[in-house]
Amino acid sequence: MILFLDFDGVLHPFHRPQGALVLVPVFERVMRDYPQVDIVISSSWREGCSLEELRAFFSDDIAARIVDVTPVLPLAGQPALREAEIEAWRSDSGRGAEPWVAIDDCALFFSPGCANLILVDPALGFNAATERALRERLTSHPFPDT
Repeated sequence: MILFLDFDGVLHPFHRPQGALVLVPVFERVMRDYPQVDIVISSSWREGCSLEELRAFFSDDIAARIVDVTPVLPLAGQPALREAEIEAWRSDSGRGAEPWVAIDDCALFFSPGCANLILVDPALGFNAATERALRERLTSHPFPDT
């Protein structure tokens, strides 16, 4: 499974200043229970930071699982833009058949009713409700034995 991760409104409540990713430890605690999940950064932070700079926000074990960033498509303002970027990444990477989930705080970046989206309240960020939804999604997906 692939997890596409936003930062603003997810890894920090949206009203906090950029750079204060205060909820990273909570996210990491959950992800450590699902080591089979690869992480791709879909956040707009990918436009100003290299992949290595983005990985530096995370603990070494989680950073090692951040495999890439989604492409930036020249479709600014178009509905479902982030979902289109995710689909482009999946196609370009040859991983289009793999299941995926996105954690984001903006429903407009996805098609209406997108079943792959875990929508986060941007005022709260990654909280207990987000954790429950993510665990449910990841637990319901059978992973191959490794």
